[in-house]
Amino acid sequence: MTNSEPNSGTRLGADLYGLWRAGRDNLPTVAAVYSTAGDALDAAAVGVAGAFVRSGNLPGVPYGPAYQPWVELHGILAKICHDTADNIEATADALCVATVEYARADYEAASEFARLLEVNGEPRADIG
Repeated sequence: MTNSEPNSGTRLGADLYGLWRAGRDNLPTVAAVYSTAGDALDAAAVGVAGAFVRSGNLPGVPYGPAYQPWVELHGILAKICHDTADNIEATADALCVATVEYARADYEAASEFARLLEVNGEPRADIG
C-alpha cells in the first residue's frame, strides 16, 4: 500500500483525527442540545398541573380532559430527547474507541493522528 491510499498512512491518520474530533467535540455538542431540551421538558412538567385544574365543583378528577394527553405527550417528548442524547453519546464513545483501534493497527496513521492532535489540540465539546 502506498501513502496515497485513503485507508492507510497519513491519509488514514487525518481521517482518524476527524473521527476523534467527531467523537470528542461534534457529537457531544449535539448530545448536549438534546439533553438540555429533555431537561427543559422535565422542568416544564413541574407545577403545570395547576393549568389544567377544573374550576367549580365538577365531579370526577380535578383536571380537565386535556391534562392526560399533555402528560403523555410530555413523557414521549422528554424520553425521545433523553434517549437521543444517550445514543449520540454512545456513538461518540464508539468513534473514539474505533479511532484508537485503527491507530494501533497502522503506525504511520497513528503518527499523523498524534501530530494533528498536537497541532490542533484536543477537541472539546461546546456544551456551554
